[in-house]
Amino acid sequence: MTCTPSQTAKPQAISDERERIRYRAETLLADHAKPPAGATRVPDTATDPGLATALMDLFRRTAAAEVFECLARWVAPQLFLRIRSRLRTLGAQYDPHEILQDTLVNIYRYPDRFLPSRPGAFAAWSSTIVDNTIRRQLRRGRRAADVTISSPELLQEYADHGAREPSLQAQDHEECKCTLSAYSLLLHCYLVAFGTLSERERFVLQMVEVRQMRYHELANVIGTRAEALKMVVFRARKRVYDRVAGMLATCSDRPRERALALA
Repeated sequence: MTCTPSQTAKPQAISDERERIRYRAETLLADHAKPPAGATRVPDTATDPGLATALMDLFRRTAAAEVFECLARWVAPQLFLRIRSRLRTLGAQYDPHEILQDTLVNIYRYPDRFLPSRPGAFAAWSSTIVDNTIRRQLRRGRRAADVTISSPELLQEYADHGAREPSLQAQDHEECKCTLSAYSLLLHCYLVAFGTLSERERFVLQMVEVRQMRYHELANVIGTRAEALKMVVFRARKRVYDRVAGMLATCSDRPRERALALA
């Protein structure tokens, strides 16, 4: 059977493109034909795997962007076929193009881990990277499956008993508001009671309770004995406590008085 031009055009175009990439690769290798002292001998480039290994070794030594671009264009078709072969048993849930991009990124990031010991070194090394990339994709897929939104019926069967009911959440919110209001009232009463103390008592309480000064240090500052200072602090705290308690008792009696008046 004779093939029509339309049937042979695509394979011919692919072949021409491969030859252009090969020519570009050989040009780059020729430009860097003299490896640095102590470098591993560049493999034979007559075969496709050997050329890939030589390009990878050159990128490892030079980190040149043009070398990596040529390498990616040369090895991408083989890597893509290898990825599709690995994914054949996993269904259509994974995109081989995405895995190919991740594989090339890892090749670009870790050139120092490559050892050009034989012509097929890159094929074996990149195959390991492909397998590791697919494993990462599988782990991501399993994590994503854990948070997939389920149907309402399934959610009802497996209710989250750790979550609080809306009514209890509202109750907690109201309790927090009440606690905040009560705390604000207590602070206001303390400030009023603190303002009724003498200047000496306010100074002593501020040094002891805010600045955390020790009694003997403060006693030396104000020129008194530590025992006398302790008595001053005790009496000042007692006055504040009694006045705050009296103000809070007055506040609690007012709602009761209003209720009796309304009755």
